[in-house]
Amino acid sequence: MASVSDTELARDIRNGEIANIYYFFGKDVAQIEAYTKKLVKKLVPSEAQAMNYQSFDGKNFDLSVFSDSCEVYPMFADRVVVTVNDLNAESLNANDYKFLTQVLSSLPETTTVIFFATGVDLYKNKKSLSDKNEKLRSFCDKNGVSCDFALKSIAETGKIIASRVNKQGCTISRKAAEYLAEKTLRDSVMINNEISKLCAYVNGGEITVETIDLLCTRQLDADVFRLANAILRGQGDLTFKILSELYDMQSDSYAIIGALSLSFADIYRAVCAKSKGLGSADVMRDFKINGARKFAVDNAFRDSSNIPVKKVRKCLEILSLTDIRIKSLRTDDRLILENAAAQMLTA
Repeated sequence: MASVSDTELARDIRNGEIANIYYFFGKDVAQIEAYTKKLVKKLVPSEAQAMNYQSFDGKNFDLSVFSDSCEVYPMFADRVVVTVNDLNAESLNANDYKFLTQVLSSLPETTTVIFFATGVDLYKNKKSLSDKNEKLRSFCDKNGVSCDFALKSIAETGKIIASRVNKQGCTISRKAAEYLAEKTLRDSVMINNEISKLCAYVNGGEITVETIDLLCTRQLDADVFRLANAILRGQGDLTFKILSELYDMQSDSYAIIGALSLSFADIYRAVCAKSKGLGSADVMRDFKINGARKFAVDNAFRDSSNIPVKKVRKCLEILSLTDIRIKSLRTDDRLILENAAAQMLTA
């Protein structure tokens, strides 16, 4: 069939144009999860899922059980749906891969298989899937549908925000829409929540930057994660702009350095895990990180490509010394933290 965009995928699902195989991957994990749930719900009603829906963990993938599940015919429903979360094709040997493709090639017309990646790194570099994962994606593309849920730019996200706001009978300028996109880190779930809140408040009016600042509480963790990214990317102007914004919000220096250290720790774990072929779910399990911080861990995996591990270690070392200086010296806290930011930018 074809590789499609998320917009085309949504249209096809609405129109009932259903494939036997789907392969969902990309950086926008929230969208991948949302579309997978939407597709499952579309194909198998909740009351029929007990007999017609089977889910598999790709990290503990039993090909034999998977094959049996794919051959089952639906009961009191039109389709059987089988989902496989976080299958890294690099973990399959040649015989396993051949068996998997044979199963997928002989699916009954009433079976739909959905591969979706939310907690595993499938990439060999910033843009390209690893060889085996690309081979599987290409197979799914030829025999079904693949969709790359790429993280959209600030400008693209701003256009989506403007469209959704207009559909709710309100207006928003491009500047305000892009400001909201940046403030929410382009996260789809956060964006939808904020749009609903803002549209209810303006009640058919215009959403301005001032309205966004009034209603959308600045998330210290989100702002500090932007700060960590700016430092690691060597973006000096943006680094000091975000720092200035944090102090304008009356943020405490201890809170900033604590959140910044946590962000760098998340990024460090992500860089190390990816080097071993592990995903965010592995990090959350091994470090006993609860679900409330899933967003932060997913962001770290999404934005840690091509970051040298030595640079992250050096930044953590600088932050540790900065924490001691802030607590022991009488020098202005902001000056100490800005000095640390400058050191990290040149690390």
